Amino acid sequence: MLDETINLLEELDNVSKIHILERDDIDSLMIEFARRILTTLRIERINVWLFNPEKDAIISIGEYDLRTHQFQKNSILSKKDYPAYFDAIRSNKIILAPDIHTHPFTYQFSDSYSKPHDIISLMDVPLRIGGELIGVICFEKTGEKQRIFTEHEQSFALSVSIVLASNLEARHRRAAQHKLEQTLQEKEMLIQEINHRVKNNFSILISLLRISRMQSHTPDVKRILEEYEQRILSMLKIQDLLYQTKEYNSINYSDYLQELIKEFKNSYPEMAPSLKESVTHAHVELPSKTALHIGLIVTEVFLNALKYDFPHIKNFQLKIALKKEDRGNLALEIESNGKGFDFKKEEKKNGLGLSLIKDLASDIDLHVVFPSQGNALYRFSFE
Repeated sequence: MLDETINLLEELDNVSKIHILERDDIDSLMIEFARRILTTLRIERINVWLFNPEKDAIISIGEYDLRTHQFQKNSILSKKDYPAYFDAIRSNKIILAPDIHTHPFTYQFSDSYSKPHDIISLMDVPLRIGGELIGVICFEKTGEKQRIFTEHEQSFALSVSIVLASNLEARHRRAAQHKLEQTLQEKEMLIQEINHRVKNNFSILISLLRISRMQSHTPDVKRILEEYEQRILSMLKIQDLLYQTKEYNSINYSDYLQELIKEFKNSYPEMAPSLKESVTHAHVELPSKTALHIGLIVTEVFLNALKYDFPHIKNFQLKIALKKEDRGNLALEIESNGKGFDFKKEEKKNGLGLSLIKDLASDIDLHVVFPSQGNALYRFSFE
């Protein structure tokens, strides 16, 4: 019988302070639990069993015998061999068998399990995590003298099962977190590799365009290649910003617009003094697709101004402004001091630049005001 001088609440507190969670070996946790609990309850054996994924067998994660101080695991008990016991642990809060050989829930263990280990009495408590049955913890008395576990001892065993389940859940959570961290690291490495390859491909393409432009002796071909180079650079800037912010789905559009303007000035230093910017520095998040479309539109407007207005207008200026409107909408305005033109009329001439601007704006449902005769103002509104 239990030594009445032992304070079970104090022992439970001691058990709850067993933290082997920093170790990789769960055996240490099981052994430390076992030694403390067996000494407290004055019994000889304690085992912990967990269900397999199919829930048709339990597998031991620890079997400890105080008589020999032996620890073993990975024993298997199948439901087909012990159906009465499996039904019992599913439907009972606790199983008490003073005589394991005759009890209706445990008699099937008699020859194959109880006699080889010299077990006479047991107290088994189902293990649950979040209400789900995951296994069972078994307290076993050996020898010939039967043991009837008191209500005080049963409460202690139930509390121990909660502490053990909590430890197992914490280990499971740590394992899941570790796996998640590994997955995230692998994802980050994959993203780095993809970004590196994309940038390499863009760089190779830009280099090929530049080489072709330098080797060409035809002004029109040089101009066309230069325009394609600028279009690709606008896409490359999106790639850089997406990777730098680690968002991948959206981008701060004011940052992107400023990067584009900087790229224009670097590529065309002769035109840099003519570029006047007024870009709101507010955090303006746009989906990457929308940002790319608008970036290509800005590039096309810039290239058109470079081709048709800059060479012919004294004190040429191109103003780019991004500002917030009422109800949180944004407005992007691009205006030059050129003579202006009828966008719809010119677009019908099948020029690539204007058709591209119109198609890109239509694809993302921008509200657009195109230049008309007498002005050179583009205005794009979007949410």
